[in-house]
Amino acid sequence: MRRKLCLLLTAALLFLLLSGCAAAKETEHAPFTVDFLSTGKSDCAVIRMDGLVILSDAADTDDYETISRCLKSYGISRIDYMILSHYDKDHIGAAAALVRNYTVGMVLCPNYREYSDEYYALEEAVAASAAEMRVLTEDYRIETKNGSVLADPPDVDYGDDNNNSLITTVTYRDCRMLFLGDAMKKRLEEFEGVMEERYDLIKLPHHGDSNKPLLRILKAARPAWAVEMVSPAEIVEPELLQRLQELNVTLFRTSDGPVHAEWTEEGLTVGGE
Repeated sequence: MRRKLCLLLTAALLFLLLSGCAAAKETEHAPFTVDFLSTGKSDCAVIRMDGLVILSDAADTDDYETISRCLKSYGISRIDYMILSHYDKDHIGAAAALVRNYTVGMVLCPNYREYSDEYYALEEAVAASAAEMRVLTEDYRIETKNGSVLADPPDVDYGDDNNNSLITTVTYRDCRMLFLGDAMKKRLEEFEGVMEERYDLIKLPHHGDSNKPLLRILKAARPAWAVEMVSPAEIVEPELLQRLQELNVTLFRTSDGPVHAEWTEEGLTVGGE
């Protein structure tokens, strides 16, 4: 009996040690990843940082399965934060389904209302869940062990969805990413006054469109990478392509497939699949 008990205790200890090693290995390997999903002319990025799961936008209504497949591939059952840049259908379409089918902590939103089926479905899903829906009138910061996420709302109501976009900065160690929602000229001009000096990666706004404030932001930020969330039918405007080429920015289009960014011991790596 004593020998059997010793064997059981040894096996349990070995299991715990191996489990701990596996967990440590996973944490060491991928403490920070961002997946820009290939969902056509719509936006969704899955951010994993220091144990938190953060969604930047929720793509279109028919993109739920694509988002869910990505979450399931990481074993994710809880979304800590869902940051919705604005209420256009191609940014909040799958939000209600995600709230219904996953444990969602908080939904961060811009300070205006949208009279659409997708918006009403989101409100109803949040009301029926334990999630909190918070409308932002000032900066909202999420702190983690190695970084932070800052959601920046516009200073004024610009009267249209795109210019009312939340702009999100993701910082991990010395890496900085910028998610511009669908911000257009007025919103980008406002953001120019508060932007940081450098961003390593920029999620470009509005599916390939170009404007002068965006070109100035790119010149000031000098990112190594840019991601454009587009369908195969969409083009990136020539002025934007030219600026990216002048600055030696590597451009990824999600129409070519999802884009994966990951922090490693060598720093940030970004690649398409």
